[in-house]
Amino acid sequence: MADIDVRILENAEHRSAHDIAGAAHHNPPVSDAAWAYLRDLREPGLTLGAFRSGTLVATTHLLRSHLAVPGGSAVPMAAATGSGVRADHTRMGIFTRLKREQLALAAQQGFAIVGNIVSEATIYGRFGHGVGTMSRALRLDPRQARMRPEVPSGGDVRLIDPETSLTLLPRLYERLGPYRPGVIGRSGLWWRAKWERLVRSGKCPVVAVHAGADGDDGFVVYETRQREDSGSRVTLMVTDFHAARPEAVAGLWRFLLGLDLVEEVCVRRRPTDELVEGMLVNWRACRTHTLNDDLWLRFVDLPAALNARAYGDGDPVVLSVTDEFLPGNAGNYRVSPAGSEQTSEEAQLSVSVQALAMAYLGTTSFANLAAIGGLRVHDGKALPNADRLFGARSAAFCGTVF
Repeated sequence: MADIDVRILENAEHRSAHDIAGAAHHNPPVSDAAWAYLRDLREPGLTLGAFRSGTLVATTHLLRSHLAVPGGSAVPMAAATGSGVRADHTRMGIFTRLKREQLALAAQQGFAIVGNIVSEATIYGRFGHGVGTMSRALRLDPRQARMRPEVPSGGDVRLIDPETSLTLLPRLYERLGPYRPGVIGRSGLWWRAKWERLVRSGKCPVVAVHAGADGDDGFVVYETRQREDSGSRVTLMVTDFHAARPEAVAGLWRFLLGLDLVEEVCVRRRPTDELVEGMLVNWRACRTHTLNDDLWLRFVDLPAALNARAYGDGDPVVLSVTDEFLPGNAGNYRVSPAGSEQTSEEAQLSVSVQALAMAYLGTTSFANLAAIGGLRVHDGKALPNADRLFGARSAAFCGTVF
């Protein structure tokens, strides 16, 4: 639209932007108490607004973060959030304009990737985003979920008070590091807006920390909900669960399943390859409630993103990448165990930037992409090699909401 102006917002405009994004998701305007914390998520220079006739009608903003990639490194990532278009200005191409400006801003700020937790799965694919990580939601019956004696053990679990959690959890999360592909960095601004706000509200969930021989190595956050017909028993809702070592993961599960007067344990986000069922004497005491797309990825600087991760032992493969939204990413890339480089060699596989985002962390294999029409195969030998190169030892998992 010719009469739409998009620019970086001043700090004084951030609250209005927040309310526009909230209204797009049918939320009321933010309160003064909540804004005292949420304003910290909006770092100066990273919030965009679209104006029509001088009135703010749409917005989006970026959070500084980083993304763990196969091999144990991390790549700079902008977490895109707070997006919304005023209800009387939807379907006018405004969001498409905002996305172009957002990706340009991300590139200017040195981010290789933009990550989203998307509200609608039909929107972001056309902008080149692909599902980078998956997660599953679980339900367990603790009365049936007895742990097998062979499951790793060792260490202790302790409850910590809300005030202690304000400093302990950020340090512990940082200590865990890029323990899985897909894990993202949580800045101090994130912890203040998302966690300190909750603690200060007096509605802080319960926090349990696992400590092993080398100190704290995992944590779980949960709250309880009670149904009218459940008597004294409650449902445990696990909202945050991070641990790297098998002993810590098992120890935290053992703690959750051993709590008294719990009718059901529900976990919203866990890795797809975490075999909780196999920890139990009764496999069926754990059920997968849903399998969900989690973190969507959009390459901003594709060469930097490809060179940030490690590769397996497959033979080199030449990928022809198409990117209609950011043509600068398009081209042929030779990927080998030594890394990636642009090349003039003939392509063996042709793939869109959206499909490549699905394979980048090993979440979707190239063979599966080929089976669903997600890429074109010019050399049949390239498929198994691409899967060996891009495969990861563990399933990608994010586990952070932003």
